[in-house]
Amino acid sequence: MKKSLLALVGLLMFTVSCTKDPIITDPTPGNGDNKPVTPKPDEPGEGNNNGNTADYVIPAVYQKYYSKIDFTKGGMTLKQQLATLVKESHLPQSYTPGIWNASEFTDEDPDNTNNVLQIYGWPDKDAKDDVKKKRSVLKEHKNNGSTGMNQTLLWEREHVFAKSLAVDKSKNQKALNTTSSNETPTAIEDIAGHDAHHLRPINRSTNSSRGNRKFVDGNGNSKTVGKEYYYPGDEWRGDVARMMMYMHIRYENENGGGYTKASKVGMPIDDKTGILSDEMIDLFLKWNAEDPVSEIERRRNEYHGNPYNPIYKNSQGNRNPFIDNPHLATQIWGGPKAQNLWVK
Repeated sequence: MKKSLLALVGLLMFTVSCTKDPIITDPTPGNGDNKPVTPKPDEPGEGNNNGNTADYVIPAVYQKYYSKIDFTKGGMTLKQQLATLVKESHLPQSYTPGIWNASEFTDEDPDNTNNVLQIYGWPDKDAKDDVKKKRSVLKEHKNNGSTGMNQTLLWEREHVFAKSLAVDKSKNQKALNTTSSNETPTAIEDIAGHDAHHLRPINRSTNSSRGNRKFVDGNGNSKTVGKEYYYPGDEWRGDVARMMMYMHIRYENENGGGYTKASKVGMPIDDKTGILSDEMIDLFLKWNAEDPVSEIERRRNEYHGNPYNPIYKNSQGNRNPFIDNPHLATQIWGGPKAQNLWVK
């Protein structure tokens, strides 16, 4: 009799343990108490992470996205795994209206929902009343022909990887391109030209000043450096670095290889050792380490990494891994130790 009762109790305990939802600790910023989170069946945190997380604790909200990545690897092996992931999960969007719509949401000023933040913008104390330098401007003042304002006062879409810098005639690599069609792009130069991960709101006049100048190291607010170079400003250098790292891996194997490699768009700090083996440059590794991920970067990644959320209608579907964890750049290329956001 006692054996029967013990067997029955054991069976009940086994059943409960098998049907109970898994408990995942959420280390995402904002959950300072590391409260347990039980993911719903249709959320990205569902199930086990099939990849190897090594010493990382990946937040449940995008754990599934990285489930096939082996984070025990480093160097070019890890880079190639991430490159495959961001390419296969990429859902190209139309330039108009897709990128317009996405930009108004992703780059919204957290302090004023009527505004967007302009990349390369100056702090208010420095910009004063100069709209060309302001960080935050009205969403409705966009350069799409809907307003009679002077175009130099309007914001538009900046290709942070300047379109013409992709050109390499020896490999038949063309400039990045944009189309007026509302259909999704199919040619690689159009897909890259429509890639939301390097498209940011910018003042039209500032866009002209930056032009196709390569990025170079500096300090202070954004500015041209000599005739050929551009410093994005202390606030934006990390954003630029992580965008360029994404472009570096996303289009590496397109159009003859190295289509948007980092050495095309920035100047190395050290002429002798600043260009790494696969043409990543020390400039972006430095900026990635110096300037932590901002809330606007996180907002953009949340939008584009959740294509099935009905609120994110123009989601691109893929994430920028270097925003999720800047330390991945250190794991791949070395250099200055960048912040690890997936610490145990």
